[in-house]
Amino acid sequence: MPWVKENDCIGCGLCVQACPVENAIKMKDRKAVIDNSVCTRCGKCFDVCPKNAIHPNSENPFLRGRGIGGGGRGRGRSMGRGFGRGIGRGRGGAI
Repeated sequence: MPWVKENDCIGCGLCVQACPVENAIKMKDRKAVIDNSVCTRCGKCFDVCPKNAIHPNSENPFLRGRGIGGGGRGRGRSMGRGFGRGIGRGRGGAI
């Protein structure tokens, strides 16, 4: 799910023009706003933004460490340093 870094958005509207999905990106207070319930994640908005203000969800600082986004890291589980279980880890399993 793409998101817009509002401080970087200059309100040019190029993303709205490039988006193939009607109403997926709208301008609000001269800033782009992406409706992720409509967005198909085609990436065309990334390509046309002159200020690189549109980012993938994996770069969203509000979602880091919460198991949301992050490029598949975490998946909502603790990411501690546990030893785990199973063969090859010195715990459990038959040899």
